Amino acid sequence: MAKRYLIHVKANMNQARKVCMKQNGIEILYCHKHFPFIVANVENIKFFSKHPAFSLIEEDIQIRVHRAAPSTFNPSASPIPWNIQAVHAPDAWPKSTGKGVRVGVLDTGIASSHPALRGRVAGGYNIIGQSRNFADDNGHGTHVAGIIAANGRAGGLYGVAPEAQLYGIKVMDRDGNGRISDVIRGIEWAMDNHIQVLNMSLGDRNYNAALEYATRKAHQKGMILVASAGNDGERSGLVDYPARFPWVISVGAVDQEMKRASFSSTRGPVDMMAPGVDIRSSWKSGYRTESGTSMSAAHVSGGAALVLSRHPELNGAKAESYLKRLNKRSRVRKGYGHGLLNLSPLSE
Repeated sequence: MAKRYLIHVKANMNQARKVCMKQNGIEILYCHKHFPFIVANVENIKFFSKHPAFSLIEEDIQIRVHRAAPSTFNPSASPIPWNIQAVHAPDAWPKSTGKGVRVGVLDTGIASSHPALRGRVAGGYNIIGQSRNFADDNGHGTHVAGIIAANGRAGGLYGVAPEAQLYGIKVMDRDGNGRISDVIRGIEWAMDNHIQVLNMSLGDRNYNAALEYATRKAHQKGMILVASAGNDGERSGLVDYPARFPWVISVGAVDQEMKRASFSSTRGPVDMMAPGVDIRSSWKSGYRTESGTSMSAAHVSGGAALVLSRHPELNGAKAESYLKRLNKRSRVRKGYGHGLLNLSPLSE
């Protein structure tokens, strides 16, 4: 029975594609644009281990969003949410709101018509359906988007960078699941569309060489990559991929007392911590309070947008280093990486 695989091409892509087309039991689904991978349904993988045109074949495994426990809330005229205050985003707003910074949300899509996101969603793409309809049929992506850049006009819901430009890159289905190959395709779309910050509130414990290659190349092109560490803190505690790659900013979760959330993975280790417990934000229809390192990563992506807006002269790598150094102003606890996200120095 055929399974779906990522085939690593050693030789010319066109030649490798022709080789696959000549073989029985291989159905090519697509070839990646920027990376040397072919995605195909394959009945027998032994052929690839012997052919000089290919270097590796690995299963196109499932990946999932990092979501913990949900509950609902009704928006009302209220102060800026506790989590936005906790990272000191309002301190930075007189000097930086993220205006003009392109932030990609690699997730379940975004409900672009949501009142809290009106005017913030600049575009996107549905990788799964290969269409421009990146509407969110789950809710997770819209929640993440609200944390990054909610406009403050609905229910007191402000994001970290309330004037950043959001791009919904739908790589996850209505159940919050997707494939590595679609995540990689989403990274390619982000590269083609000049995304400056890419939020990846998703992951899996299994290493994947193709995902490593794709994230490294995107980082080398100047993109800031942010990923949730994972919600396995009460079991192995190991940080998931892609957060475990050294060029990806890995983010763990803290609660309202700034203590590590029990579910937060931190063995890997993490690069920094941010609020991830009882975070209220937009949902596909309405609002919801969610917990998870997905929410934590969104705070850091918003923070990266504020850094780029405040210091447009910084390239991706320098902006990333600057973001990590901001946290040194506060006391760093063991297991917190560079510390809790602290954006107050951007006010200077």
